[in-house]
Amino acid sequence: MPSVIVVGGGVAGLTVAHELAERGFEVHVHDARTSWGGKARSQPVPGTGTQGRRDLPGEHGFRFYPRFYRHVIDQMQRTPAVPGVATPTVDQHLRATTESAIAMVDEDTWYRFSRRKLDKPYDVLEALELFFQKLDFDAADTSLYGLKILQFLSSSEARRFGQYERLSWWDFCQGDLYSPKLQRQLRAIPRTMVAMDPKRGSARTIGAISMQLILDFAQSGVNNDRTMGGPTSQMWLDPWVAQLRSLGVQFHAGVPCTALDVADGRISRVRFANGESRAADHYVLAVPLEAAHALITPELAALDPALARLRASDVEQLVSWMVGIQFFLYEDVPLVRGHTFYPDSPWALTSISQPQFWRELGLFRRQFGDGQVGGLLSIDVSDWNTPGTFVPKRAKDCTPEEIQTEVWGQLKAALNGRDAEEQVLTDELLHSVHLDADLDYASGLPPRNTSGLLVHPPRSWEVRPEAASAIPNLCLAGDYVRTHTDLASMEGACEAGRRAVNAILDRTHSQARRADIWPLEEPAWLEPWKRLDAALYQRGRPHLFEVMGLRTALQASDVLRRFAAVTGLTDVDDWLDQFRVSDRVDTLLARLGIR
Repeated sequence: MPSVIVVGGGVAGLTVAHELAERGFEVHVHDARTSWGGKARSQPVPGTGTQGRRDLPGEHGFRFYPRFYRHVIDQMQRTPAVPGVATPTVDQHLRATTESAIAMVDEDTWYRFSRRKLDKPYDVLEALELFFQKLDFDAADTSLYGLKILQFLSSSEARRFGQYERLSWWDFCQGDLYSPKLQRQLRAIPRTMVAMDPKRGSARTIGAISMQLILDFAQSGVNNDRTMGGPTSQMWLDPWVAQLRSLGVQFHAGVPCTALDVADGRISRVRFANGESRAADHYVLAVPLEAAHALITPELAALDPALARLRASDVEQLVSWMVGIQFFLYEDVPLVRGHTFYPDSPWALTSISQPQFWRELGLFRRQFGDGQVGGLLSIDVSDWNTPGTFVPKRAKDCTPEEIQTEVWGQLKAALNGRDAEEQVLTDELLHSVHLDADLDYASGLPPRNTSGLLVHPPRSWEVRPEAASAIPNLCLAGDYVRTHTDLASMEGACEAGRRAVNAILDRTHSQARRADIWPLEEPAWLEPWKRLDAALYQRGRPHLFEVMGLRTALQASDVLRRFAAVTGLTDVDDWLDQFRVSDRVDTLLARLGIR
């Protein structure tokens, strides 16, 4: 069978190795780190475990597995939790989060949100209105934002790629029209879950993922938002690597790749920092965007216009920071059974109390550390460019100690409220802190971050490459590669790895089954709306809401009522039913006065 060298041992690289090894390929995986999993790996705090306990479990950030992570979950379902034993598989370590909450600075209460199924356009609007009512936003804010959400949901793929890819999410949502209070939430909410900056990220990307999160949150069932039932490496990555070794994958750790040599229009070999080199039939570059950018030489760029575009791009403008910090507590503070969002925190924090999901491992203080630690709050810091409240500097300009002080202060401000007698977090609870090891302070401030995340600026899709490069024996795998997922995430990396595998299977004329790839899914009841918008876009016309002059509608629900009046139907559901059985696009457009 052909041999393949995979440069990069993160989720993308391990996915490539898994899929190819199952199909009989000889696979070598190389990584500059000495541990596997890339940004997803655990970061045990050295020397903290005593008397047979594991070291305290640090991480790059907490793990989050929403419903639409189909590729990652499928990979888990094919990985035994115990080497050599078929069942259970590692997906059985996932734990459902049955609650979510929002904690506002200086408010007396948190806001918990339940889920219910959405079946119709009205349901989307009603769910958003209820959400905003709980957060005490005014009707004008609620109506406009609800309208924009429904506009995106009912937009065709052609409009999303042709129009929304050129806009920021902020501009699409008309962010400047909202009250200052909602503007703060609009800036912060997308950043609390994934590395999405509404002023920097394209409306197409942020809109598509936001729709997945909104719809997932509202759906019934408990698998919409899951976390891991223990440290990521222990519960998933270590069993995964063990499975790959049993399939014959060979791992080479601790030596960075320095160059991809070219000869006769192909990759001839890979060179490493220790002076060694290795050759194979095919190569997969599965390193992060910044590392890939550094390895694209003029020789490589000359062979592939996509690599040339990527090489010419300004990587600093394409990436942002989302970095984790863990607070180890003497006693557990569960908060809610899920994620807590702090949308008005200057650094866009999100937290989860993890020991409540790790019960099957045993009592936390008996499993980790020195026996004193009973709780763990894992925090993602998503905004590194806004001055803090307690340390009035950007996170990038802070020392690790100052970051600890500011994040802890922001958490207390949001969780403790105004009641001094019922404090959720106190300084006496704090045992120790771990900051993501991928922040390198060796050269001073600001630190070097080796785990930047793509933020998908407008028109960045044009810069990003496909998994199959124009070089006949080179493929790319990473969350910056073009995918359906289109998100800097484990899921995006996993899908990109599968696309690279399929390209290799095609190039080797393999008869093996191709790796499964799934698109993002939106409710079927949106399809008639999207078909109508596709017809409008083809005619060079704006979205229906804009055609009807509803850009600044005061009541979002009026959009549907006025739409029904124009079409001559008393109920939008009647129109949807008719549209499903016959193509009425031209008739409808004519009645709306659209040619």
